[in-house]
Amino acid sequence: MKYTYLKIELDEISQPEKSNFFITLLEKFLSTIIPKANPDFENQIQNTRNWLIEFNENEIPTREIGLNLNSEAVCIAPWKNNYGFLTDTSYGLQDFKNGFEYSEIEKEYFDNQWNQFNENNL
Repeated sequence: MKYTYLKIELDEISQPEKSNFFITLLEKFLSTIIPKANPDFENQIQNTRNWLIEFNENEIPTREIGLNLNSEAVCIAPWKNNYGFLTDTSYGLQDFKNGFEYSEIEKEYFDNQWNQFNENNL
């Protein structure tokens, strides 16, 4: 099996906009009805500076790792009840290459980050 590994670099960390009381209340209400796709990591998305993505032989993203400014893994997916932010899309390898600044990385680097996160969050 031929896998491809990319590191996606974001221009800047997006900060969530401050919402008014009604929007906050509505979000809380909806989150009780509709399960979140990434319940353990929703609060980490604003801390993610880079993404490591594993693509299978069909160029579909299969695993992802979010890294903070210190290059520490702050989220991985799929993991436990988390589907992922990037693996839960219809984007393929070429979409990511065309849409983002990226570099190819080694499988070993990806696996080391994955395993380290897993060990630290058992």
